[in-house]
Amino acid sequence: MTASRTRLERLWHRPFRRSDPRSRCAVPERPVPRQARPHPAPAVRGAEAVSRLSLPDGTGLVLRPAGPADKAAALAMHGRCSPDALRLRYHGPVRDADRYLDHLLDPRHGRSLVVAAPDGRILALGHLMWDDEEAELAVLVEDAWQRRGLGVALLLRLAATARATGIGTVYAVTQAANAGLIAAMRRLAAPLDFRTEDGTLVITATLAAGAAAAPTAAPAPSC
Repeated sequence: MTASRTRLERLWHRPFRRSDPRSRCAVPERPVPRQARPHPAPAVRGAEAVSRLSLPDGTGLVLRPAGPADKAAALAMHGRCSPDALRLRYHGPVRDADRYLDHLLDPRHGRSLVVAAPDGRILALGHLMWDDEEAELAVLVEDAWQRRGLGVALLLRLAATARATGIGTVYAVTQAANAGLIAAMRRLAAPLDFRTEDGTLVITATLAAGAAAAPTAAPAPSC
């Protein structure tokens, strides 16, 4: 759902800022070693919780934390996504997801969550990437499972994680045509700022302290 405008190797050479038209959820052309800069916030107990999602049709799914061990399942999920879905998420063609999932699933850079089927298949993948006093949100939902509330459930949990670590501002980088993400961001029940930078839409949410965490049931469909 969210997108990126540049390559990871560029942002690894100098600090990233939200005002800079680059994204931590970018697609790298080649892996480049870097010294990780862990987020100073303490570990969040609720971030490790596992939730059960019940869709209106009775389908039962699981929302859980993700990490490096989920890379193979995440790669398989990317293979089931259409080029359009990947383009909206990464703001361009995805040549090799293996090149950037190592970074996105690394807990030193943020938190990742998945929505999984009972058989273990990953159906949706979300990231909260640390950016100093802010954090970037990014979500990808497999085509066959879009508009069933999975993206909203991920965003709500990721926003709650950001709030629990003391981060009051989260943002998503996408395209103006990504109606699903825009609708999902509105479900955060937080003031939103919409800004266009070089044809790319940046949606910033100011989170309210003490707001409710993500529900255990999937919200109404929107992404």
